[in-house]
Amino acid sequence: MSSMCQVLQQRFFDAMLEVNPQQTRFGVKRSKTGTELPADRTLLAVELQAQQDRQAGLVAKQQFLEFTQAHLHDQVAEELFLKLGKIDTVLNTVFSLAEGFPLVLDTLSAKAVTLSQLEQCISKVEWLKEDILKVANQPQYKKKISSGNYVKELKTALGMLGIESLQQMIPLLALKRCLPHSTDPFTGFKSNIWDYSLSIAIASQRLAQEGGHNPFVAFCAGLFQSLGYFVVTRTYLRTYAQIKQSALLQARDARDTVLTDALDSLDADASFLTSCFQEFSAIISADLVSKWQLRRLPLGQILDQLAEGLSYQRATDLTRLVQQAEYFTQSQWLRKAKLLTEAEDQLWREQVQLRTEYLQILQNTRLDRLTLD
Repeated sequence: MSSMCQVLQQRFFDAMLEVNPQQTRFGVKRSKTGTELPADRTLLAVELQAQQDRQAGLVAKQQFLEFTQAHLHDQVAEELFLKLGKIDTVLNTVFSLAEGFPLVLDTLSAKAVTLSQLEQCISKVEWLKEDILKVANQPQYKKKISSGNYVKELKTALGMLGIESLQQMIPLLALKRCLPHSTDPFTGFKSNIWDYSLSIAIASQRLAQEGGHNPFVAFCAGLFQSLGYFVVTRTYLRTYAQIKQSALLQARDARDTVLTDALDSLDADASFLTSCFQEFSAIISADLVSKWQLRRLPLGQILDQLAEGLSYQRATDLTRLVQQAEYFTQSQWLRKAKLLTEAEDQLWREQVQLRTEYLQILQNTRLDRLTLD
C-alpha cells in the first residue's frame, strides 16, 4: 500500500471516530524490541511537571492532562502488544463463532449445495441456527408459507430463505455477532463500522459480478476484513478502562486530588485507536481467518495480501476488488465530509486502478443495505 493511501485511510478513520486534529495524538509506536516507551515518562515526572506549573492556570492544567493521558497510553500500548500478539487468546476471549462455523462457509461456497447439506452443518452451530430461525419468522418471510405458524424446523427456514440469500445473510449474522457490545465513548462508531463493513462487502461483490469473479468469495472477503477493527476496538477500550481504574485507585490511596481529578476527566483517545487500526487490524483479520482453516474459500490468501499491503500490481484479482471497494467506500465518506480534494481522489483512484465504468456502477449501487429475495 502506498504512503498516500495510508494517509488517506488514516484520515478516513479519524473522521469516523471524530478525531480532533488540534489535539495531541497518542499514537502507538513499535520499536525493534517491542513497544517504544520513553524511559523518563513516569507518574513521578508527571507530578513534578505539574507542581512546577500549577500556578500557570489553564495552560498548565491542559499540559498536565496531556502528560497523564500520555502516561496511561504508554501502559496501554505495552498491554496491547502483549494481548493482540496472542492470536489464540484473542480467538478464545474476544469473540468466538464456534468451531463449526468455518464448515458452514465452506459448504455455502460449493457450486452445488443442497438444503440437507446446509442443515447438517448449521445444526451444529447453535447460535447460527437460532438466528436463522429468528430471521425466518420475520413477517416478510413468514408470508411465504400458507399456515403462517411459527417456523420451528431449520430445514423449513433454510428453504424459505433460499441459498442465494443465505450466502449473504449467514456471513452478516456472523459479523454482527463479532461487533463490540459497546464502543463508548465513541458512541457512533459501532453503527459506522457496521455500515462501512457492509458497504465494502456489497461493493466487492458487485465488482466481482462485473468482472466474472466469484461474488460470494468477494462478499466474504470484503466483510471479514473488518474483524481486526472489532478486535482492536474492544481490546483497546477494555485495556484503557482497566489501566485508568488502576491509576485512579493508586491516586486515591495517595490522596493526590490533582491527579485523581485529572484521571477522572480523561477518556479513551480516538487518535490512539486509529493508530492501532493501522498497526494491528489487517494482520489480526488475516490471522483470525487463517485459524478457520477454510478448505474451499480462499479468504486467507486475500486477507494475507491486504495485511501485507501489497500494491495493486502484485495482488490477486480478488484482493484488488477489495482494495477498490475500500477506496470507494472511504473516498465517498471523506468527500461527503469535505475532507478529500479532487486531486487526492484522482490519485487514490489511480492507485487502485478503478476504471470509470466500474466507478459509475458502484455509484449507482445501493451499498447501505442488502437486497434479499
